[in-house]
Formats: sequence, C-alpha cells, structure tokens
Amino acid sequence: MAIPTALLPPGGALPAQGPHSRLAAAACWLVLVLFLFPGVGSTLGRGLDASWAYAVNALPLTDRLPGRDVAFTYGPLGWLFAPADLGRHVLFALLFWLGMHALFAVALARALRRADGVGALAFAGFLLVSHMLGLGADYGLVLTLGLLLAPQLAEAPVAPCRVPWAPALAAALAVVFGVIKLSFGLSAVALLGSFCLLAFIRRLPGRGRLLVAMAGGLAAALAVAVPLLFGGPGNAWRWLGLQGELARGYAAGMGQPAAPADLAAGLLALALVAGLFLQARANGAGLAGLWAVFLLPVWLAFQHGFIRGDRTHTVAFFPFVLGVVALGLLFARRPAERRATGIAALLLLLLATASTLRFGVPVVVSRFDVVLGLQGCRHLAAALHPAALQRRFALDQERAVAPSRLPEDFVAPVRAAGLGVDVLPWELSYLPANGLRWVPSPTLQLYATLTRRLDALAARHFAGAAAPGLLLVDGGRVDGRDPLWDTPEAWRAILASYELDPRRPAPDLLVLRRRPRPLVWRLEPRGEVAVAAGRWIDVGGAPAAGSWTFAALDLAPSWRGRLERWLLGLPPILLETVDDRGLHRTVRILPETASGGLLLSPAASNLSELAALWSAPAGLPHIVRLRLTGPGLRDVSTVRARWLAGSPSV
Repeated sequence: MAIPTALLPPGGALPAQGPHSRLAAAACWLVLVLFLFPGVGSTLGRGLDASWAYAVNALPLTDRLPGRDVAFTYGPLGWLFAPADLGRHVLFALLFWLGMHALFAVALARALRRADGVGALAFAGFLLVSHMLGLGADYGLVLTLGLLLAPQLAEAPVAPCRVPWAPALAAALAVVFGVIKLSFGLSAVALLGSFCLLAFIRRLPGRGRLLVAMAGGLAAALAVAVPLLFGGPGNAWRWLGLQGELARGYAAGMGQPAAPADLAAGLLALALVAGLFLQARANGAGLAGLWAVFLLPVWLAFQHGFIRGDRTHTVAFFPFVLGVVALGLLFARRPAERRATGIAALLLLLLATASTLRFGVPVVVSRFDVVLGLQGCRHLAAALHPAALQRRFALDQERAVAPSRLPEDFVAPVRAAGLGVDVLPWELSYLPANGLRWVPSPTLQLYATLTRRLDALAARHFAGAAAPGLLLVDGGRVDGRDPLWDTPEAWRAILASYELDPRRPAPDLLVLRRRPRPLVWRLEPRGEVAVAAGRWIDVGGAPAAGSWTFAALDLAPSWRGRLERWLLGLPPILLETVDDRGLHRTVRILPETASGGLLLSPAASNLSELAALWSAPAGLPHIVRLRLTGPGLRDVSTVRARWLAGSPSV
C-alpha cells in the first residue's frame, strides 16, 4: 500500500540527523527532562479550591462511591492532581507524576531522533516558556499524548510499527485522565478520536492493527478502573450521566464573560491554529495531520478558558496553544511550514505573555525558575527523599488549616459520639482541622449543585437516613450567589430535617443538628404569572401567619441563549428583589435550579437571618417584588413565576 505523499517530507524519505543536530537534540532532551521534572505540593487550607482539594482526597476514605453516591467536576482519581496528606496519596501522586514524566522522556526521545537542530532548539525554548507562563498539568499531559502520536502523523514511516504501543498506551491513559477530571479526559479522547479518524482518511499503513491496539488499551484500562473505582459498570454509567449534568449546569451557572480584549486574543489564537492547518493542507505539508488532531482539543481548551472567563481560566488557554504550535516546530521539514509555524509561535508567545502579565509582573518573574532549571532541580531533590516530602506535606497542611480550628469543648463531644459532619456551602477545611468525620453531599460542595436534578439528589441526601448528624454552615459565597437560592430543594430538606444548635463555635459559623423526627413540607400552588424577561413581578398578597412563600422561576431560553450556552456558556442572570421594608437586593441565580422554588417569605440574606429561619422567622422581611436583570437576560425570552405556599410540620 502506498504511503500518502502528503505525509512525507520532500523527497519521500526522512532526513538523517547530522552530528550538530544530534548534539542539539541530546541537549534539548536533557534540558527538558531536567528542567520540567515534576513535583507535588500541599493543597489543603482555607478557601474554595483548598476545600475541593480536601474533598477529592477524603472521598476515597469514605464509604461513598462515585456515581452511586457522589459526583464532582474532578473524578475518583482527582487527588492525583491535588494530593493531600491523607492515606498514601502523596506517595501515589509522586509515583504517578514520575511515571508521566518518564513517558514524556520516552516520547521526547522518540520524536527527537529525526528532528533537526534548529527545530529541536526552537521546540525546547517555546515549551519551556509555555510552562513558565502557566501551562497547566492537565494540558501538559495532553501535549505528552500528542508527542506520542505525532511521529506517525508527521513522518509516516515506510515500515509501520508491528506493535503500535504508543497509540495503545495513549488510549489507556485517556481513561486514566478521564477519571482524574472529565474535561481533561475529553481533551484526550478528542485527540485520540481525531488521530483514529485521520489514520483512516489518510489510509495510514497498519491502520487496522493500530485501531485494534487502541481498542485493547482502552478496554484494559476500563476493565481495571470500573470495578476498582466505581464498584461496577452501573455506577460508572451513572457517574458519566451526573458529570454531564455538572457540565450542563456549569455552562449555565458558572459562566463569566471574559474581557473583550481577552476574548479577541483567544479567537486570534484559535485562528492561528486553524490557519496553520489550512496552510499545511493547501501545500500538502506533513504538519496537516498534526494540526488536524489538535483542532478539537484546542477548541475544548478555548471553551474551558472562556466559559468562565476569569483570569485563572483564561490565562491557562494561551500556554497550551503555544505548546501545541511548538510541537509543529519539532516536526516541520519544509522551510515554508517552519516559517509559518515560527511566526505563529511568536504571536502566541506575545498573547500568552500579555495574558499572564495581567496577574502582575512579580508573578511572571517568580516563574523564571522554570526556564533556569531551578524548579526542576528542587523537584528532583524532593523526589529522591519521599519520606521527607511526606513530612513536609503534613507540616504544611497542619499550618494551612490551623485558622479553621474550633474550640475543643465543641469538637471533642462530636468526635466522641462519632457524628458525621458536613460543611455548607463549601468551606471543608473545618473537617481536617478538627479531625471530624466527613459525610459528603452528592456534589461534595453545595455550590457545585448546579442543576435541578442535582438539587433533588442533594435534598434526598439531607432528608435520608445516611445524612450527616451535624452541619456546619458558614457565610461563604461564590460569584455573588445566595446559597439558599442556589439549591432551594436541598435547603428545604435541611430546614425540615435539622434544628439550630444555639452554640456558635465561631462568629461566622452556624451549627445544625439532625432532628430526632424530621418535619415534612406541605406546599400548595398559589397561582402563577408569565411576563417578559426584565419586567417587575409583584409577589402579591401578604403571607398567612406561619406560612412560607416560594417562587418557582421557569426561564425559557431564547434561540440565542441555547447557542451561546453551547459555545461560551450563559452570562450571569441576576435576581433583583424588594422586600416589605423597602430594601433592594441583587444576587446571581442559577437558571437550572430556580424552578425548585426560591424562598421569598421569610427572606434571609445573611448568616444571622439564616439562623432566624429556625429561631424567629416571623421577624424576618418578606419579598414583595422581583425581576430578572444582568447580561444573561438577553438569553431569556419569557419568565414564568409559580407561587408555592405552606409550612413544615410533623
């Protein structure tokens, strides 16, 4: 079978390396392997990110299974990306990253065998800079998969490999990446799927054997991961469904428009990759295959960076695209494609640098230890002494969670009674700081309960027999959202199943104890109204004594909203309210959970008022008017408000 000439360099054969090229390739391999040596660092402490890091580390030590009981944006092996001193996670995470770095070293050596000196040096320089500018660990591993597959695309050897180990290993790793974080796994699957499709379109030699090897690697990884991590295929399938629910809710509830300049820069980066593909395809260059397999992963990275277009997410996109284009410099053979790739890399370097500088010049300067090799040497020294690394983790962790310690006279009886504890909405640092037994909610942190289905799961959890005996509630908020309105069904279950403990172990902390006999809500419909988005709605009528009023808001999306949600997520939708005391309040709501019934009367807007829902609800304000506002309003065609009224009783 003839080899497609578009995949071969001029002359139809691969050029042999000269002595200078071999020396440059060896130097690049040594520098990259040493300078990019991986390390692991302590992740626990106070705050939203530190709390989910604790959650993914502590979950395997509970009796809860992914899919059957819980789901989160990170999977059952998410602790590999954020290890904590729980179990043997530090050691296993270190071994994982050493294994991934060994794979990178092998893939790099395989690619550098045929690289010329200029291409190798350019690749090494741009890859180091991409790490300095903040290339994420997940995107770095996607680049490693690309490095494994690229030689078959860019060079198309005349004698196909008898055992296509690289594609088989890449397929197995896609499963591992998926159970670390689903979005990470999707990028790997997109890369592999594009590779398989291209192999058949271009009729690569040995494509049948390649597909069988990849299917075998995928099946072997699934055969190990499914029973070990999920307890069976049913739980794994349900976990995938819940992950889809989280992704859908994330696009609607966590979307944050990027600054126009950042979005323009991101679109330019996308256009550069697409332009390189079109140019290589038009000229019959060998890099067309490489660009083709990275088109979809780059698009997914763009969505990840710009659906929630804050600095942290946006900045992560540009170094990844720079790393992708750097791969092209390694495999470019023709002067025209090398020139086009080099120009694109320089432009991306400018975009990535400008984006990273938004964090401030000191942050960028602090990362120069990557290109100087200091960071890699420190990581290598730490890896040689794992026991010392474990001790450092333990000390760092203890210092980091110390601000969350509570009085011993409060936590000692809780530990002695063996009570299960959860923290709402997300500050889980109280658990490791006080040695409390965690009973996780279905989404691990209540802020991640982003859809009506997830809200219903959380409500069943808090109303069920396996619910925690104690809830700690602090005033943490995300994006100006109200925890009560984020998860209305879950909070109704909490109001019925828990009672307020009068003790306050910390000024910003409430304690809720499980009732001996949970109450039951009896709600009745009290009418509905449909209005255009943005119009004021009168709640109407004073609530009856002892009755609670809820508004179930059904937001009908416009065609533009459906499209925007798929492309870049929905911008924030805000709810403006006026209470019977004349106080105006505006908060962000989740369009996917608003139909669960937002509590309007009695209304609580802070921790003290939340406590009064149990102790003195009659003294709280009542919301009398409301309307939707915010940039996401353009994606809503109509609003239907259904009024529900009732009270909890035995």
